[in-house]
Amino acid sequence: MSKYTLKPCNTVTAILLSCLITGCGSSGSDPTVQNNEAISSQTPALIGGNSLGEVISDSNDAITGSLTITDQQSGEAAFVAQENSATSYGFFSLNAGGDWSYTLDDLNASITSLSEGETLQDTITVNSVDGTSAQIIITIVGAPIAQADGFEKISHVLLRSDGVNSGLDAYTLIENVFGEGSIESPDLYAGNHESVVHIIEDTDTIIGSHFVFLAHRDDDQDKDKGASDRQRNEIKTYDKSPQETLAFEGETFQYSWKFKVSSELELTSKFSHFFQIKARNDSNDNTNGNDDQPIITLSGAQKNSTGNQLQVRYSAGFDENGNSTGLDKNLIETDWSLITDEWVEVFVQATFSENGKFDMTLTRLSDNAEIFNISEQNIDMWRGFSDADFARPKWGIYRSIVETDSLRADEERVRFADFSITKGKIAQ
Repeated sequence: MSKYTLKPCNTVTAILLSCLITGCGSSGSDPTVQNNEAISSQTPALIGGNSLGEVISDSNDAITGSLTITDQQSGEAAFVAQENSATSYGFFSLNAGGDWSYTLDDLNASITSLSEGETLQDTITVNSVDGTSAQIIITIVGAPIAQADGFEKISHVLLRSDGVNSGLDAYTLIENVFGEGSIESPDLYAGNHESVVHIIEDTDTIIGSHFVFLAHRDDDQDKDKGASDRQRNEIKTYDKSPQETLAFEGETFQYSWKFKVSSELELTSKFSHFFQIKARNDSNDNTNGNDDQPIITLSGAQKNSTGNQLQVRYSAGFDENGNSTGLDKNLIETDWSLITDEWVEVFVQATFSENGKFDMTLTRLSDNAEIFNISEQNIDMWRGFSDADFARPKWGIYRSIVETDSLRADEERVRFADFSITKGKIAQ
């Protein structure tokens, strides 16, 4: 038996020990040289070229670049190709020679909610054929907000969901932005439907994190009014909200948001409001209307002759005796099925004066189809009586339950995302 005991060792040591025991002829190859060649064969590739890119958040065009690669080993100066690979915020392609392209996912909620000048970074890993990795970093810059009719931004308030089971709960998020008391949900009123939280958070692959507003035909009531002919689950701005969310006489505001209703949600011939612009007329003086009726509503309604409709309704308010002026009208009526089971985005611009302006567009996000476009000039958008009066937005589910049999007993869910309130002025 040999007096030597072999222990675990590196390759060079093992070869030298073998020579010591068995002998290596002068004609044999040098083991140290052999191992150096083995090490040399594993030399990583060197990657350079364009590894940075920048894209504006509303761009539909691809940005491109080209990487370089060198490698000491034959046949390894090439990349592992990628074809339209999904990244955090877009889609990335790379060929073996290093040419790459990147396009944004224009439905990604993080991108669509970027304010002007805000940035995101998308980091993409690429690999050479020998496993050497490198990173391409794409900076996404928030596009300038569309300045319709020379609109100049003064302030901007944004309410967003921060995800399911992460961050703050929905009620805290809402009140942090719109103020304490800005929620009118049944569970917040004694004797109403207190056992169920009525605004929750959810996420999906289309819009990402968002809010879900719940409605229950047989359980929900209208705030603290007890059982009545209507029920309400809304959020609002009001006199205790930040001043940037309240529109005073002569001011111009933009409102935008996204929402989604199910095709299973049932309507009545009365009203189911999802958005309102309401007046706050503290004196409730009728010489310029009052705040009993919303100025604008976005609603769903059941019509016997035409089926379910999506409507935008304008109320001209009351006369000085408290009677209807008879000037109320629907600004648009369109097929309800055009928006069901789809995320849509709404944009409103309103100038709040006696001879005001009102513009509203609704776009279906899946195909960027414009469902309607309203533009009203010289329209009375003011119901105030004093300098302290203002107009304000509301979102949620506010509906009549008079026609009970027309509504489902099942829980209804309406989804909302990215509530935006921008105060500005029209450039002269």
